[in-house]
Formats: sequence, C-alpha cells, structure tokens
Amino acid sequence: MSTAFANRITSLRKEKGLSQKEVAISLGVSQALLSHYEKGVRECGLDFVVSCADFFGVTTDYLLGRQDSKYGLINEDEKYRLLDASDEKIDMQLVMLCVSFFAEKVKRPIDEIYGDKLMWSAAIALYKLIVHGVNRGHLQKDWFSVEMRNEDFVFQKFVDIIWSGLFVNDTQVVGEIDEQYGKQFPEVFGSLIQSVETYVEKITGRYLNVANKKYAEIQKNK
Repeated sequence: MSTAFANRITSLRKEKGLSQKEVAISLGVSQALLSHYEKGVRECGLDFVVSCADFFGVTTDYLLGRQDSKYGLINEDEKYRLLDASDEKIDMQLVMLCVSFFAEKVKRPIDEIYGDKLMWSAAIALYKLIVHGVNRGHLQKDWFSVEMRNEDFVFQKFVDIIWSGLFVNDTQVVGEIDEQYGKQFPEVFGSLIQSVETYVEKITGRYLNVANKKYAEIQKNK
C-alpha cells in the first residue's frame, strides 16, 4: 500500500480535529495500530480502508491515492465532469454534490485568494438568509447562540456592500484560474441551474413576465 493512505488518513483526522484515540475507538482498532497505519509502518486490510472511507466520508480511491478528489466528483479523463451527471431533477444529494465539487475546486493552491472570497461570499449569503428569516419571523432569534444585528440597518447595508464588492477588480485572478482550469463546470451544474430557474419561474412566473414587459418598454423609450 502506498504512503498516500498513511498521509491521507492522518490529514483527514487532523482536518476533523480528532485525536488518534478518538478515531481508533470509532474504527474499532487500538491507538497503537492506528499510529502504525498513519506512520506507514504497517499495512492495513481492505476492510479497514472501507471503514476509513465511511468514517471520513471520502472515497477509497482518494484514500489509496488513486484520485485527488475526496468525494469521487472528478473523472480524470474528463476533468470537470461528475462521475454521475445523469440527474435531471434537483434534490439535496445533487445540491451537495455541486457544493462539494465547488469546495474542492476553490481550495486548490492557485485559488487561494479567489477561493477564500468565494467561501466568504457563500458565508455572507447564508448569513443574509438567516437575517431575512429572523426579520420575517420564520426563524426565532433565541434559536441562535449569539446576538445578531439583524435590525441594524446601517450594519446590514455594509454587509451588502462587502458582499457585492468581494469580486470587484478580480479579473486578473479570474484569468489565472481560467488559464489553469478552463471554464467548464460539471454537466450536473446545468441540471442544478435549470431546476432552480424552473422552480423560481413556477412561483414567480406571472410577476416575472410583467416585470420583463415593463423593462422592455423602459429600454424601448430610452
């Protein structure tokens, strides 16, 4: 077994902030044996590889160093296609596949700056959604362990400004990423986009049609 397995189970354990003892107990082995596996002193059986994959939520191919994608999302022959891009409807598994691919893509070295901004953009978007939910009464403030400034209008405007300004003047960074990776995303993202747009149109279709007609009239009269 290659040193990739030893390196990756060690890295995954540290990413989760777990001690050798905690992982050893969960996997049903002694701490000493797990230590030997992590150091590459001893080789484990296939059953242990499968147990590790299940425990850390990654593929066995990743653990064995056969693939760099933790979740099996990248097909090395067609780099930006998901292994299973046959989904034609949106569900939570599809959403999580896309999120996982996105997270893997932006965490690579060349994406350090851009990736960090993408993560902050996603975090702020979720924050804005929570604030909106609290302000509309769909979520209760006491559900959260911290006090939020949901009614501070000035503060929330700054949140909006920072969110919208994260990618201003980043054309050079984006260009570097395009050069390294190309512009193709997995086919399954197309399914995600179409499903979301169909969902939005189903709910707001009548209003969108009216808004589009008014916008067309404004543009025509300019």
